[in-house]
Amino acid sequence: MLRLSSLSAVLVMIVVACGGKEPEPQAAAAVPEEPKKEEPKAEEPKKEEPKAEEPKKEEPKAEEPKAEEPKEDELGKGDPVFPDKVEDKPTNLVTATPGTVVRDPVPDSPEWLIQQVLVAAMDPDEAKGWALFESLLHEDQKAPNALTTRRSLNFAASRRKVKLFLFEDPSKPIYKVSRVVEETPTRVRIFVYNNSEGGMPTPCELRMDENLKKWRVGICSL
Repeated sequence: MLRLSSLSAVLVMIVVACGGKEPEPQAAAAVPEEPKKEEPKAEEPKKEEPKAEEPKKEEPKAEEPKAEEPKEDELGKGDPVFPDKVEDKPTNLVTATPGTVVRDPVPDSPEWLIQQVLVAAMDPDEAKGWALFESLLHEDQKAPNALTTRRSLNFAASRRKVKLFLFEDPSKPIYKVSRVVEETPTRVRIFVYNNSEGGMPTPCELRMDENLKKWRVGICSL
């Protein structure tokens, strides 16, 4: 017991010698806090600014052809000048031209053959008229079957409508030429004026017969 008392007394004396205060316990060293890691923010999608529309290039418009102004004639009236009418190529095989009225053609000429076709169709005697018509045909048109068909159909029709092709006088084989087409040096077509209302010119084909050395009738719609 005395030893403990002695020890206590010694401790008290030490304390008094040190200032009378018991040493305060040292505060625990503060542990520095770890800096918080900032979470990366999600980038907001950038708003695309609307692009200014480029002006559309207008394609150049094709210029419409300007109508030519009418030329003034010599009198200065300002009447339009029209080009000359385009005619068929000139032919040496036929003397008649468009507009010609055929009255007295040269025998055995293409114009004469057409006139004889009208004479045959005008004959009151069908047999006599047919005999004349057959004599006018080209050799390649005289096959027996072709002749039978032509007499019963084509020639019969010609007799009915012959007056449509008579010009000036319905009692005479006078006709008017509407057009002439020279197809080859041995073939020509003559279009005969049709005097019916709205009637179209009717063609008659003439061919040179190499054996006879004369013009003869080929395909004829008169």
